[in-house]
Amino acid sequence: MPERPQQSAFAKVALVAWREFRHTALTKGFIFGAIAVPVLMFGVFALIPLLLSRESPPLVGTIVVIDPSGAILPRAKAILAEPPSIEDIADELQTMPKDGATNPATSADAMSRLSDLAPQKIEVEWRGESSRETLDAATAQVKTEVRDGLVLAGAVITDAALDPATESKPIELLIPSSLSPKHVRQISRALRRAVEEERIARSGVDAALIERLASVPEPAATRISPKGAEAEEHTEFRLIIPGAFMMLLWISIFTSANYLLTTTIEEKSNKVMEVLLAAVSPMQLLGGKIAGYSLVSLVMLVMYGGLGLAGLSAAAMLDLVPLVHLVYLAIYFVMAYVMVSAMMAAVGSAVSDLREAQSLVTPVMMVLIVPLMLWAPIIDNPNGLLATVTGFIPPAIPFVMILRLTAATEPIPVWQTALSIVWGFACAYGMLWVAARIFRVGVLMQGKPPTPKELIRWAFVK
Repeated sequence: MPERPQQSAFAKVALVAWREFRHTALTKGFIFGAIAVPVLMFGVFALIPLLLSRESPPLVGTIVVIDPSGAILPRAKAILAEPPSIEDIADELQTMPKDGATNPATSADAMSRLSDLAPQKIEVEWRGESSRETLDAATAQVKTEVRDGLVLAGAVITDAALDPATESKPIELLIPSSLSPKHVRQISRALRRAVEEERIARSGVDAALIERLASVPEPAATRISPKGAEAEEHTEFRLIIPGAFMMLLWISIFTSANYLLTTTIEEKSNKVMEVLLAAVSPMQLLGGKIAGYSLVSLVMLVMYGGLGLAGLSAAAMLDLVPLVHLVYLAIYFVMAYVMVSAMMAAVGSAVSDLREAQSLVTPVMMVLIVPLMLWAPIIDNPNGLLATVTGFIPPAIPFVMILRLTAATEPIPVWQTALSIVWGFACAYGMLWVAARIFRVGVLMQGKPPTPKELIRWAFVK
């Protein structure tokens, strides 16, 4: 970069900023990661309904039902011919073990049941065996047919199945090992509901009345703001959106801050830094680097944030992100970027190898991981003592506060929001001042990396 005496200090900073932005953002890799990937993600989300609506594997074959009563087969046949409803699947999920949060197999099975709603071709031939005298023989014969692949499945339903007081499993389902889990669920559902309907019919109770008594819709929750505005409540999105705000802040800032760290180390170790300092001062170089990579962060923030807003708009849920939250996002984005980029620039100027930088960055990263670790309790109680205290600990201030402000069911006190902004920017300025002092000395230092004590001396001793 040749010396241009006629240029002002601001022009030199702008020139360095454009150089850093051009060499990072105007590359094929960054364009694909920051621009193409969000567009592809939006396209995939748009295609998900089409992918979920594709036809499932057909259910074809013969099902043998050994039923002395002869009442279950016609009911099961009619039930299987009808596609399951979302209510049927919800009823099945209610009967599953309540350890889905701790048992991955149970959770996976619960998710797979949603595929039962997809269209499907069903061509099943039903064969009944109702002789009471040959129940054991008929069961043995069906087992042989299932084993040899002659029938799709077999079911043994004894008289005890129609007795509500029975404690044993009323239905024995015989299936080949090649039958898919979805087909097993479909056959089991048809037989279980058939037994249920027959039990109700024999009891003499009106089945429609039982259904009405057991069918209680979810409460229609309406969210009322302090100003009296009303909107439909979406609990699940109220939990997801605050985390999305924080992750958006985290990803956009740390991506560019990592670029800042690595390029500073590379330029220092390759002696490029000495060439740059022949044209600009250390402070101008630092200012240009921070300004240039701020544009990189801004591009990622706009692209991924725009993708999220577009998705909410398509789902008619844009009201969950009021304009004031976007204003807070912009404020805390600037604060977080200054804090993190100042630390990365200082560390990058003090070392000559990326491995050496890890030992200096790790303590600070431990503090920045706090919002990720305390994500759930902060969202659950944004006005609690934990959320309030961590919201004033730098450099975690912007990440915790964006969680609190976007998750609060009750307004965060105005004085806390204002104080966090004033205190946060004061800390950001202090961190930038310290980084500038370290950068000025460390950018030309070579050899053994400095100790924390030496870094303190660089920052506070003239």
